[in-house]
Amino acid sequence: MKKSLFFAIWMTLLTATLAAQNVIEVSGEYQGNVLWDADTVKLVGNVVIEPDAEGTARLTIERGTWVIAEGYYRITVHNGSFYALGADKVLVTFTARDTTDFHNPTAETGWRGIHLISDQSNSQDSVMMEFCEVKYGKIITGAPEGERYGAGVEVRNKKYCYFAHCRFSQNRNDHNTSSPSGSGGGGMYVLNPGTILVEHCVFHDNYAWWGASVTMGGLRHFTVRNCEFYNNSGHYGTALDMHIGELPLTASGPQVYNNYIHGNHGSTAYLGWEGVGRFHDNIIVNNDGYSPVLGTTAPNYSHYYNNTIANNHSEGHIHGYGSGIWTNGQQKIYNNIFWGNTGVWFERMDPTHPDPTVFNNCNGTISGSGDVFGDPQFVRPTEGLGPEYDHSTLATHWALLETSPCVNAGTTDMNQYYPDTDFTGSPRVVDERIDLGAIEFPIPNGVEETAAQSCFYPNPGKDVLNIEVRDAADRVEVYDLTGRKVFENKIFGNQIAINTEVWPSGMYFWKIYSTSGSTALTETGKWIKE
Repeated sequence: MKKSLFFAIWMTLLTATLAAQNVIEVSGEYQGNVLWDADTVKLVGNVVIEPDAEGTARLTIERGTWVIAEGYYRITVHNGSFYALGADKVLVTFTARDTTDFHNPTAETGWRGIHLISDQSNSQDSVMMEFCEVKYGKIITGAPEGERYGAGVEVRNKKYCYFAHCRFSQNRNDHNTSSPSGSGGGGMYVLNPGTILVEHCVFHDNYAWWGASVTMGGLRHFTVRNCEFYNNSGHYGTALDMHIGELPLTASGPQVYNNYIHGNHGSTAYLGWEGVGRFHDNIIVNNDGYSPVLGTTAPNYSHYYNNTIANNHSEGHIHGYGSGIWTNGQQKIYNNIFWGNTGVWFERMDPTHPDPTVFNNCNGTISGSGDVFGDPQFVRPTEGLGPEYDHSTLATHWALLETSPCVNAGTTDMNQYYPDTDFTGSPRVVDERIDLGAIEFPIPNGVEETAAQSCFYPNPGKDVLNIEVRDAADRVEVYDLTGRKVFENKIFGNQIAINTEVWPSGMYFWKIYSTSGSTALTETGKWIKE
């Protein structure tokens, strides 16, 4: 009797545990509206979602869902929409079970990614991904024609595309080709979108010949802002590879701004723009390979301004491109800082095109009105390239000291193009004056890292952050890379432990305030969660 009662209780607990885990397996073809709201979705074969009799196809994935490919499989939504909407600390995660031999270009390990394909360029389909993580997507060498794009995510002919607070990492497109029409996109490949916005996303450790992080083509209305790109590798456009293609730009053109691009290998940004575009307030540092910014090979009227381009290395064996900005055309290039780059900071391949207008830059080797020469005096400039570079370095290390010759050295003649704020969110134009580079002086109080007296450990860490306070302190605050406060608490005694189990992996900044008042900031620093 006791044994039977024990067995009944055990079976009840086991059933409850399995129900709580809520694991489903998916494979094959589906039609219409499909919802994945399980804790774990196992891909046990390729999944294809097609329109139903009413012409509707949509895949929706609920927050907190883990999608795990049990083999070298892919997800395809054909002529439909895709929504994967996680939340802060409750991500939607896409990954693979088997990542052994992942860097072997012919090994079918990892998985084949998410492919969102519409046949017509005027489709009304949309893509929304928010608080998602996509990793270990892979396209092998010799992949079939039509399956060579977007190891992580491929998007074609969607009217609306929105990516926010997503992380793309460890995705590889190993189908190498010297032509962008042959393949492209390690983290993301987007072709012919109506409107696309990519913001607050992180791309790291991705690989592709073209567009290790992002490849975009056929662009009309697009914005990439407040993103971070690091440790990606390839040949052309390791952070951004953008081609306008056959679709004309609107008068306003594209915008790429407030991005932190560091420690990549290969040509960092390839901007095949025509018409008018704006590339501004970006920090592009410690990249190794070719030119950090490659402009279009055709004349255009884009504006490149208030970028900080420093400590980059140019190998110069792709047509001898320089290590600052390479361009053909009639762009306006102003209010930038070029410092510590090897090679020529500015170069043109075809002198038959009209010259760009170059003015009010720091250390430009081509004569321009209002140029500033001399050390820009960054707060804490870092050295190292690619894998040798410390990728946890703060972007605000590239802010200016008060004595910098770049302070108030910019021009506001083009101020109709300026946003209200700089890279850190500070006012961009102060008293009708503007600095060179991406960050206005002074940066917000406490953003820069100070010499730490307290101890934050382990660093890097995983589930727990321990703080040992060595001086009298009142409270501690922790912020993520976007500047959002994720933790705040009083400090009692000299030690505190923070449960970080649900925090996404990445870099965090901490601040300690003294007992002399809540506004007395005494220490700042950074912590990495693995």
